[in-house]
Amino acid sequence: MSQSVGQETKDRLVEAGKKVIFKKGFHRARVSDITSEAGLAHGTFYIYFRSKEEFLLELLISVREEILSLIEEGKKLISEGEPERGKELVFIKPFELMVREKELAKILFFEAICTDRKFQEFYRESKKVLLKETEEVLTLLRVDKPGIKAHILVGTARHLVELSILTEEEVMETWRKVLVELGVYS
Repeated sequence: MSQSVGQETKDRLVEAGKKVIFKKGFHRARVSDITSEAGLAHGTFYIYFRSKEEFLLELLISVREEILSLIEEGKKLISEGEPERGKELVFIKPFELMVREKELAKILFFEAICTDRKFQEFYRESKKVLLKETEEVLTLLRVDKPGIKAHILVGTARHLVELSILTEEEVMETWRKVLVELGVYS
């Protein structure tokens, strides 16, 4: 099997898994549901993942890495004298990604974190890293009280993503208003 075919198959499993897990919940979703949704044989799942838990953790890690990559690129732009482009990558793009991937946030916030220590650890680690990165950005931007504002931003982002999950409410405009009110975005 070529690497591109293998990656395409894995991507199909990932997209199918997101749909199935979002619809049924993590615990009720079965591997056979995921492979059926992807149009693949049941055993194909185990070529790429050892378990459903490993599958979910890999999904969560990939989203976190994408967010951190955007933040790093934004920090670089801010340091190079392009703060507006940098702020877009730090504050807007990661939030859009979290809202777009809200089915994963739903599982992490409301299901996985309550049942498995590895997801609790993933959440704690992710929150710590996001707070640190946000504080670094705010310090680069010379924002007053960067530590406190980092906590406000990370907490507000979670709250708005939860609101989007629970009510289907559009939250992007509220997020922009929060950024403006805190003096970190114009």
